[in-house]
Amino acid sequence: MLTRLAALAAVSLVPLAVAAPAQAAGSCSISVPSKVSVSSPTRDLTATFSAGCSKYAVDAWWGVMTPAGEYADMFHFDGARTDTIEWYDVNRTGTFRVQADEAYDEAHNLVPQNSTSMSVRFASRTAVTSTRSGSTVSVTATTSRYAWSASAFRPWAGAKATLESRKCSTCAWTPVKTGTTSTKGVLTLTAYASTARSWRVVTADTPSTWGKVSSTTTR
Repeated sequence: MLTRLAALAAVSLVPLAVAAPAQAAGSCSISVPSKVSVSSPTRDLTATFSAGCSKYAVDAWWGVMTPAGEYADMFHFDGARTDTIEWYDVNRTGTFRVQADEAYDEAHNLVPQNSTSMSVRFASRTAVTSTRSGSTVSVTATTSRYAWSASAFRPWAGAKATLESRKCSTCAWTPVKTGTTSTKGVLTLTAYASTARSWRVVTADTPSTWGKVSSTTTR
């Protein structure tokens, strides 16, 4: 990572010429996942480059900027179709901008680049169990989310969770009841159903955590 940042800094510090440099005819674009889920101290994060990069550019760089506008890392096109960086949980969460820095062709003409962004949040988990007593169904959800300070999943307190049901495998899911998890990340929701059906619990996204759709249970 330090090597990447040093290279990016070196590129950024090149003095600008007085005359505007020529531009190549084509462009070079980068694609990154729009949603990034962090569930471990490190993970691979891969960018894909457009066919225009191979056709028009020999080198191209994009800086990965934190929500605060600081460099977190960089992507580099050097002829390969993709580039993978190591992403760290200490980068935290938010909208990270993948910002065009410089691209040039064999004649050292600048090649136009795009900029894009990705939303980085911590991952969550939701497990469910259920019971039936007559026509009353109780579904218990146990939720957790990744905590970067512990490098592990911890109970997700205060998560907004919605119980949903459907009567058949091709039927649409219908919201039944909503609640909030306890300090231990647990929530039990009850509903009336005279016949068996499928149930699941969906936790809502937050600015720092991606919500999760649980597996289904039938009662």
